[in-house]
Amino acid sequence: MQFNINSIEKEVHELEFFLIQYLLTKNESTNEIISHIFKSGGKRLRPVLFYLCSKLVGYDGDHLHPIAAVCEYIHTASLLHDDVIDNSKLRRNKPTVNSIWGDETAVLSGDLIYSTACRLMVKTRSLDLIDCFAECIRYMSESELFQLELLWKLDTTKQDYLRLVEGKTACLFEASCKAPGYLLQIKNNKSYEDTIKSLSIYGKNLGTVFQIMDDCLDYSMDEASLGKPVAQDLLQGKVTLPLLFALENCKNDQLKKIVSKIVDGCENSSEIKNDLVTLVNKNNGLQCAMEFCAQYLLQAKSEIAKVFENSEKTKSQKFAYEALIQICESALERKN
Repeated sequence: MQFNINSIEKEVHELEFFLIQYLLTKNESTNEIISHIFKSGGKRLRPVLFYLCSKLVGYDGDHLHPIAAVCEYIHTASLLHDDVIDNSKLRRNKPTVNSIWGDETAVLSGDLIYSTACRLMVKTRSLDLIDCFAECIRYMSESELFQLELLWKLDTTKQDYLRLVEGKTACLFEASCKAPGYLLQIKNNKSYEDTIKSLSIYGKNLGTVFQIMDDCLDYSMDEASLGKPVAQDLLQGKVTLPLLFALENCKNDQLKKIVSKIVDGCENSSEIKNDLVTLVNKNNGLQCAMEFCAQYLLQAKSEIAKVFENSEKTKSQKFAYEALIQICESALERKN
């Protein structure tokens, strides 16, 4: 996703320092692990959304960097745990914590990050904000368990899939976007219910699209650009939206036969993976998924426009609004 963050470049740069600083302990070996985690890169998309939404609603209080860190901490802690579950050796082309220091260290590092996020939330004294992020963490965990239930199930419905996406990804986008509204309420002692609702819908819809497009990349024909093997989701038992659409559109049994071979564990050769990708594309799986995403993005842009219309329309608010619209428009162009 390509978009202009010039209006928050200073904040994003400063965040890199705070992400490590808030977590530092008396244990040097732990600090080394923390440094490894946050110097391994990442888009920082959730803090970016938080900063942009803060600019849009006019929040610039003391909790700006701490809650931006919370947005990234929740995401990072979940990835640390995921890497242990999946036995992943690389993330962003760098060794994972579990591959260097072991599973116990990775899990405990994730716990340390979650607990630090909790402390930073409490300091806002906003029960709404604390409840928002706490519910998000609970929903993410619940959805990971739900994903285990859905593995290898070809009768997965679109409703099942969307419930999973909402919990795995969209809820943290949603929390990151509406958190500035809660902070503004505390700062000004005033209700911003309509603003929070619009920010919530924007974040939830954008997060849904982000995950769907991530699933679409798995059926991309361009493995070199993607930087990882394609057609991995189904090999891991994950039935995603592009495949659901392709199966729905398929006029013969060719795709179903290939899917059955993979699901039954009979075959996972390069040839059958290439055939799977080809047939998902041929049966408009990606096209239908992208058209599906366009509806979500249309509503996201409509809601964020409502927030801008009710703002003072300062220069920084205008830049923030344009960037949030630009993020929507670039969401369908994800390459990694």
